[in-house]
Amino acid sequence: MTRNHSCHLLTMLAEVSDPRNKKGQRHPLAAMLALTVVGLLCGQRSYTAIAKWARLHRNLRQETLGFTAKQTPAASTFHYLFRRLDITAVEKVLTKWTTQTLARLDISTDDLKGLAIDGKTLGNSHTEDARRTHLLTAVLHELGIPIAACAVGEKTNEIPVSIELLKAFDVASLVITTDALLTQRKFCQEILDRQADYCLPVKANQKQLFEDIQTLFEPLDETDTPEVNQRRFENLHAENDAHLQTYTDTEDAKGRMTTRTLTASTLLTEHTHWPGLQQVYQYTTQQKCKRTGRVKCHVQYGITSLTPERASAADLLKLRREHWTIENKLHWIRDTVFQEDASCVRTGVIPQVMAAMRNTALSVLRFTGHTKITDALQLLASEPKLAVNLIK
Repeated sequence: MTRNHSCHLLTMLAEVSDPRNKKGQRHPLAAMLALTVVGLLCGQRSYTAIAKWARLHRNLRQETLGFTAKQTPAASTFHYLFRRLDITAVEKVLTKWTTQTLARLDISTDDLKGLAIDGKTLGNSHTEDARRTHLLTAVLHELGIPIAACAVGEKTNEIPVSIELLKAFDVASLVITTDALLTQRKFCQEILDRQADYCLPVKANQKQLFEDIQTLFEPLDETDTPEVNQRRFENLHAENDAHLQTYTDTEDAKGRMTTRTLTASTLLTEHTHWPGLQQVYQYTTQQKCKRTGRVKCHVQYGITSLTPERASAADLLKLRREHWTIENKLHWIRDTVFQEDASCVRTGVIPQVMAAMRNTALSVLRFTGHTKITDALQLLASEPKLAVNLIK
């Protein structure tokens, strides 16, 4: 274990209001939420498994989690409580805990701190009307720590929910990255109003913007060589006193040679009314299979509110690559390690509650310096007291 701690998560959980009648509160709410996090840290996958596991570890009641009864709660008690929780209030408290812990530890090193926002549908969370729970989550690039999450309701979509997510905590000085769905004027304006920046992909859902950027980066004359077209492109920028920069990196891994090139331009800055736009870019990825020689090429376009002085082409390439942190360090971990998509809980807000608890357990591990999550869970499973100490 590292010397970092989780800023007294147990104490913070006491701020969540209890929806139960006082006469029926045999087990304190904070203690039950804490036990859920500890159980997840020790490799249990559901509140049913956690309830059974806790009964086998009687000393957990004495580990200052706050239980007063002789036995820890049964699975039915967890079910009764979780289906009645105000999930918005729970998420608010957990977001407060995360942001306070980040401020106290101050462990980020990047000058441009990226925040990825993306959605995930919980695999088996079908309700009676066949609708599944869909959550939108904000995750720090560098640390892979989820800061806030919101459910996307049946009668809405990710666009208005993403704006509400920005209001859940202070995003000032962060660089927001998303997929192309959220490349919307209103969303970008909200980011700017909150003193943050954006680096977003552009696809055909923003037809005019997409075509303008695509046209900018197309060869001026397709009959000329790439070298001639590049010189003409550079001269065009020089004539208009516009900034142009290109960065390329190469990666040799998993039997593939991958070349990534990002070219950023300010030529459209004065010719578009998109909120805060400072640069547009073309992001090209070329993958060559070393065994077969087969080549795949993918081209993406994008926009950013970052000026060339604040973000070079290398910085923009890094931001776009690190956007996938939310898939690799959060969604994949929840699916494979915590087996979220295999969970069959579907009553009320229970799927959201359990997702919030998994996010919290993962954050505790990240805050304490763990990068190999599976190894950490195996260690804590052998010594539950260590997991309790992490949240106290």
